[in-house]
Amino acid sequence: MDLNKININLLIDFDSTFIILESLEIISLLSLKNDKNTISKIAKITDDAMKGEISFSKALNKRIKMLNANRAHLNQTIQILKNNISKSFIKNIDFIKNNSSNIFIISGGFKELIFPIVEKFNLKYENIYANDFLFDSNDNIIGIDQSNPLSKNKGKAAVAKNISGENIIIGDGYTDYEIKKYGGANTFIQFTENINRKNINSKADLISNNFDQIISFIKKNN
Repeated sequence: MDLNKININLLIDFDSTFIILESLEIISLLSLKNDKNTISKIAKITDDAMKGEISFSKALNKRIKMLNANRAHLNQTIQILKNNISKSFIKNIDFIKNNSSNIFIISGGFKELIFPIVEKFNLKYENIYANDFLFDSNDNIIGIDQSNPLSKNKGKAAVAKNISGENIIIGDGYTDYEIKKYGGANTFIQFTENINRKNINSKADLISNNFDQIISFIKKNN
């Protein structure tokens, strides 16, 4: 199947979708390994944001302040994430490679972590929309680039609106649903291979527990 011929773009979330894990939680396990209380707080904030119970921007900034991380922690996280790509994405790597021009990553996560994971799928750096860390002179993470729309509430929808074509958003969380809600995609596929956030089941056009089902859905409807 050639997505370009049918003018379809796949907009794919990263954390808990393309990968099994939540990348900020992995960073916290490395940088706060002796502070289980803070690690638990970061995990809960992530979950609350993905359920839509707190605003994404607030959740992101709270977690970054709690991380106490540096560039070395990011490098360690990348190595862990490379071994935790969702199984059905690995299975369909040829489909992704063959359609890479029409596949975009839209994530509240970070480019520094995402590109090293997706580059073996031939996804282009310019097709990755994600946040950027800010570092001090000692490579400590001190914040995020607040000028990036993905650091804001409804940022995913704002970015998606600039991608022309029939957009299908694939993701596990409320911020992914918002892309359709605010006009950045025609279809929202809730991806449940790694986690099923049941409070958004009713908002999905399709609930899919693997990437094979998504391919079948596209073929059936085109």
